[in-house]
Amino acid sequence: MVDIQFQAGRLTPEEQAVVDAGFDRHCHARSAPAFDKVSFTWSIRDGQALIGVLTADLLWDWLYVDELWVDERYRGQGWGKTLMERAEDYAVSQQLVGLWLWTQSWQAADFYQRLGYQEFARFEDFPRGHSRIGFRKHFIGGVR
Repeated sequence: MVDIQFQAGRLTPEEQAVVDAGFDRHCHARSAPAFDKVSFTWSIRDGQALIGVLTADLLWDWLYVDELWVDERYRGQGWGKTLMERAEDYAVSQQLVGLWLWTQSWQAADFYQRLGYQEFARFEDFPRGHSRIGFRKHFIGGVR
């Protein structure tokens, strides 16, 4: 008998493996591009102290910026811009289509717009009273 069950939390590793294999079979049957995700990190240190980081995932010719963080004591000195430029330089060197990311309305929307990123999606009331905003920068011919 088929049954629907509810549980809090994630699937077990074994259950997740079944789901992943199902997605892989479906994508392969549809001749979808391979799902080969590679992760990268650019970090800034002052001596041994981590003061800034950009984490990113490369998937299907786009670099997804997952986290961009600079310690409060070092903000306003251009470190965030420098990290974004390093990620962009890497994307151009690899002939990627572009970079994309999500940010919240209280975070850095103006920062990304100043760097030439264009808004491509806005999820209103996430959380209520705020927005989740998608930005991207598309490279044409390997040029920023």
